[in-house]
Amino acid sequence: MSLSSLAKRLLPRPIKRFLILRLTRPDEHYARLMRMPSRLYLQNEIMPWLGRNCRSVLFVGAGVYVRHFEKLFRRGEYMTIDREPAVAVWGARRHIVGSILDINRHMPKGSFDCVVLNGIFGFGVNEPADMRAVVRELHDALQPGGLLIVGWNTNLMDDPDALDIYAPYFVPNDRPPLNARRRFDLPETHVYDFYKRAD
Repeated sequence: MSLSSLAKRLLPRPIKRFLILRLTRPDEHYARLMRMPSRLYLQNEIMPWLGRNCRSVLFVGAGVYVRHFEKLFRRGEYMTIDREPAVAVWGARRHIVGSILDINRHMPKGSFDCVVLNGIFGFGVNEPADMRAVVRELHDALQPGGLLIVGWNTNLMDDPDALDIYAPYFVPNDRPPLNARRRFDLPETHVYDFYKRAD
């Protein structure tokens, strides 16, 4: 076993993060992303609201740019999943290395009252059949009436609503404040949609 792989296994997550941040400076790469209105909306409005109002949130995807979200939740209320082992260091304390299609193998059905699926459609899950498969799994992962937040980009894919991928599993969320499609001024192409689990 190499020294690098031994360090990855033995060092606590905060020390790993500190070393990676100091040695590779990934924040510099994402500096532009972090200033975009859609990202500011996610980090300043969506995630704090979820931290105050939800007891069990699953964030799909992990990366240096989401590492701070866990601080908004009480211990054990926030979980991440990503299929790439290399990004696990940026995930929550309760992080799953695996595909979102396998979430119901890792957790009991109905475990979450909210799932945030941001930057997944159009970034690897691109075909309508694959999107429907994800939606079906998330329906089972959510509690009845649970909230699904989907972030996607208009320049990377067709409107998921037009693709009819949500029926019969989800309906538009009618509970404020996360109840209307959120768009941003150009050149921003990111959109947030809010759904609730259909029972």
